[in-house]
This record gives sequence, C-alpha cells and structure tokens, in this order.
Amino acid sequence: MTDSASPSVSVSLSEPTNVSTVLDRAGIDYVTVHEQRLLAIYHTGIFNVTTEPESVSNARTLEIE
Repeated sequence: MTDSASPSVSVSLSEPTNVSTVLDRAGIDYVTVHEQRLLAIYHTGIFNVTTEPESVSNARTLEIE
C-alpha cells in the first residue's frame, strides 16, 4: 500500500496508549479498520494509522501515512 513517494512517519510512545481514546479526546474523527489499523480524518486529510504488532487499544508504536 505504501510507495516511496508516500509521506509517512513512525512514532514511539513512552507507554502503551489507546489511540482511539486519544483521538476522541482531541475531537478527531476516525474509522476502525481492524484491531491494528484505523483511518483518522483530520481537516481535509485522511491518515492511515497502523500499530502492528500491538492493537490500537494498546499501542507502543504508530506508523502514520
């Protein structure tokens, strides 16, 4: 799904974090795709967020495209 032209960033978190809860608190809409992936909708952008190998509810790292 990713090619070399796609902007992406990896984020390490200091402790396990429920990504959905953080997005809810920030007022950012999202759609859960499966346990390790969601699509966040912010302004006019859609961000593909994956948390493998952890689940979205207990993430230590994020890959955001």
